[in-house]
Amino acid sequence: MKEKSLHIMLIDNDKHVRDSMNLFFEGTRTDFLIFKSGVEGLNSLKYQEVDVVIADYFLPDMDGIYFLNEAAQLHPNATRILMATVTNNEMVLGIARAGIDQFIEKPIAVDSLETIIKELEIIKLSNPNGEFNE
Repeated sequence: MKEKSLHIMLIDNDKHVRDSMNLFFEGTRTDFLIFKSGVEGLNSLKYQEVDVVIADYFLPDMDGIYFLNEAAQLHPNATRILMATVTNNEMVLGIARAGIDQFIEKPIAVDSLETIIKELEIIKLSNPNGEFNE
């Protein structure tokens, strides 16, 4: 069995996005957890180690910025990525204030996702503790 390199959690209420991302990570060295609501994701974060948390802004039970702030309390070293189809000035300010590491505009381009994941793997592998301390 090959060792997993990244532990990634995705929170998105869109089944198509969840299925597409699951297909993208299938067969990779990535441990990929998928949830459709913020509450499910936060409950899992109490018991799961993660390196990266990716959340859609528009979740059914909370917005993605709030979710990522809560995730940071549970896993302060995890990289936090927000996805959204629409942005406005208020959202951009919220992203900046929350210290979110990356923003991805939907629909997600596979090339940009691959680039982000490769960068995260390099950061993790270059750190002797395997953490994302930046």
